[in-house]
Amino acid sequence: MKYNTLLIVAASYVACTYAANNQRAITPPMGWRDWNQYQGAITQQIMEDTFTALASRKRQVNGVPMSLVDLGYNDAGLDDNWQNCGGYGPNNYTYHNASGYPVVATDRFPDMLAMTTYAHSLNITVGWYHNNCECHDHCNDPMCFVGDVESLFDYGYDSVKLDGCGQEENIELWYDLLAQALINRGGKTNGGKEGILVENCHNGGGSKNQPSPNGWCPFNYYRSSTDIRPVFGSILANLQSVPPLVQQNLSYPGCWAYPDMLEVGVTNTQSDVPPLNHSESRAHFSAWCIVSAPLILGLNVTDDPTVDSVWDIITNQEAIAINQDYAGNSGTLFYQNDTLTPFAPCGWWLPNCSFPIALYFYKPLSNGDTAILLMNNAPVATTLSVNWSQVPGLQATGTYKVRDLWLHQDMGSFSNSYTCTNIPSHDVCFLRLSTN
Repeated sequence: MKYNTLLIVAASYVACTYAANNQRAITPPMGWRDWNQYQGAITQQIMEDTFTALASRKRQVNGVPMSLVDLGYNDAGLDDNWQNCGGYGPNNYTYHNASGYPVVATDRFPDMLAMTTYAHSLNITVGWYHNNCECHDHCNDPMCFVGDVESLFDYGYDSVKLDGCGQEENIELWYDLLAQALINRGGKTNGGKEGILVENCHNGGGSKNQPSPNGWCPFNYYRSSTDIRPVFGSILANLQSVPPLVQQNLSYPGCWAYPDMLEVGVTNTQSDVPPLNHSESRAHFSAWCIVSAPLILGLNVTDDPTVDSVWDIITNQEAIAINQDYAGNSGTLFYQNDTLTPFAPCGWWLPNCSFPIALYFYKPLSNGDTAILLMNNAPVATTLSVNWSQVPGLQATGTYKVRDLWLHQDMGSFSNSYTCTNIPSHDVCFLRLSTN
């Protein structure tokens, strides 16, 4: 009956629901996905070990035993390479059977429902991945959409990432089928959520991958950039994709612009380029925080030395608070230096690029405070200053209390401007300004 209901919806749907209204992603999503670290080597065992590590309280934050789940990283996603590639049915679908149901590689994922059930027992919701790139399918028959949506609920998933490699590119149909399937199951996922968290990862391509100015947004967050790589040039290239969208008010609660997953702590660089160093990781995390980008970790959280090396970054509650706050502007660029500095490589398809040696971002906060991020992209340590007259919303001759979010220190009250001295190369000065 449920399957037939979805087939009826697929045959004659009317797109009328917006992801911003599904009660998911009211603040930027936080969680973990496997692709950056594991790519094609992912298995059910790795996923379950990751759930355990995300929920572990063996480390402390400000002297209190705390897990990554406690901090808000509570949605763990399985990316590509779960499917069993082949040729199925009379149309030789590559990972859907003749009825449109996806075919799981049971040698690596013997019991998906058991996997998601274990995550739910730890207060973790679980995300899946469709319109896959590995063995991408040519099926665009509605029955394949229906099969994917049915399997999402059958296996106990709570969110889904929709890529753009196969032929299932009708994002409106995706969302309506997901909404109907949720109704068919009493309004909640197995993880207790009232809506399905939807990530649009280039699904539909072009303008269909982004919300329209009139409010059309059948997803909760959407890729604004190309695929990220764990090198600083790639971080800056992806970050540059967000300000144009913010300036059009196209990143907001329920529908966030997303310059891809975090590379903090990721060691799988797939090249001779070393991973991000501590300064670069801190800059990367800070930048994602101030533009309200979803904070989706990608490191091996079972690797204790690596987690220890970035624990101070990914658990910075003051920085996370900036990310999760919204007061009508999700954070954007307000100044860039005219001098460029080169980077190589810059991404998977971009061998060389150059960016301003200094980028300044701001974000108004709900209590009247303002966050400011000064990025030093130069190859040497630099002193950077900001004048209040440069920052939208600040009084040019005002006096503001300044708090450094990485030093976790109140720096005092300052009139007209503030100077950050000796910022290391590829690092930042992250500030919170208040009047009281």
